[in-house]
Amino acid sequence: MTSHSVLASTGDTKILPEVAERLRNTSVSVIKEMQYLGSLEIKKGRDIVSLGVGLPFYPAPKKIHDHIIEKLETKKDIDKYTLLIGLPELREIFAKISSQDLGFPVSIDELLVTPGSMSGLLYSFLSIVNPGQEVILPSPYFSSHAEQISIAQGIVVTVPMIEDKKTGYKLDIEKIRKAINKKTKAIVINSPHNPTGAVFSKENLLELAEILKEKDIYVITDEVYEFLVFDGLKYFNIAKVKELWPKVIRCCSLSKKYGMMGWRLGFLHTNKDLLMNILKVHDSMIVCAPHISQEAAIAALTMDQNIVKHHVAWLEENRDIICKRMDSLPDLFSYVKPRGAYYAFPKYSLNIESIEMAKQLLFEAGVVTVPGIGFGPEGEQHLRLSFGSPKDEIGKAFDRIEKWWNVKKHSF
Repeated sequence: MTSHSVLASTGDTKILPEVAERLRNTSVSVIKEMQYLGSLEIKKGRDIVSLGVGLPFYPAPKKIHDHIIEKLETKKDIDKYTLLIGLPELREIFAKISSQDLGFPVSIDELLVTPGSMSGLLYSFLSIVNPGQEVILPSPYFSSHAEQISIAQGIVVTVPMIEDKKTGYKLDIEKIRKAINKKTKAIVINSPHNPTGAVFSKENLLELAEILKEKDIYVITDEVYEFLVFDGLKYFNIAKVKELWPKVIRCCSLSKKYGMMGWRLGFLHTNKDLLMNILKVHDSMIVCAPHISQEAAIAALTMDQNIVKHHVAWLEENRDIICKRMDSLPDLFSYVKPRGAYYAFPKYSLNIESIEMAKQLLFEAGVVTVPGIGFGPEGEQHLRLSFGSPKDEIGKAFDRIEKWWNVKKHSF
């Protein structure tokens, strides 16, 4: 995997012992790098607007905060470790939800409470991938998936998705079929999709499942945006295909659904035998997910879920706003309409690399975006724009982009 970084090296590494080989082709996520560059501009006194980091604007509901305040006052062991695998009460709640979502019974013995879904993903790669084995990522892909595979000393195999202006991105089943070989250990499915905003259809995923049923590879699902679909679409989870089990590893999160990003709480769901091995990684790295965050998760999952519908409605309005703003700049942006998550992934018209494009928008327009090359080779000539920000921030960002473009295009 080629690592793409927007930050220059300090040049001081020659005085240090070499870092591990597994990190040499790995970099910090380009998302975080652009966030860092933006923070440096803010330190200089500049007013910077961000469409970069994938953070929803809404806070965690007050009921979660109230629940935590109560537990801090009444639960004597709130400062202590929980069981390695997580609080039984929380796992029971999530097992019930998963059983309803998947359509078959889920046992708490198949569930691990993790400090966010990112840790669950890394646990998975570290537990199943041997050096030199391959993991398939439909591309564009979420940058951290590739970095995690590299840390596990696996090889990223990218399979370009099909881009359709009318129906959105979809998985190229025939190319995935051809990419699977004796070295293939897993495929990662992320729907709704970061960075494209695609929602893979039931038909597309069932077609993929027909291939995977016959293959001895794991199916890893990143379900962080499972709740967030627009235009009346129905979310379909490939993990519902019972014949794929026990080769499925589900990585789930509460972060975006409830505005709980900083609480770092998620779940890993897989077969009991594999989970016992994943626990070895979890124990050596984390011991347990934070006790207080597990209590927050109990509050989130048991309260009135209408708040989630409001979150989706707000973000769908934001989606419509950012699409209208891109429509007003047809000589700069072309795009596939996002159908889920809160990202647009427009192609820009300038004949420059995406890292340079993102830097120009930051340094010249004061807007943080994310260069598409950070999401794989198919991401070049694109930018990822998050519409999780408040509406006025999106408007402010596009006012600046429009002003910048009106000057820029007349300088050619």
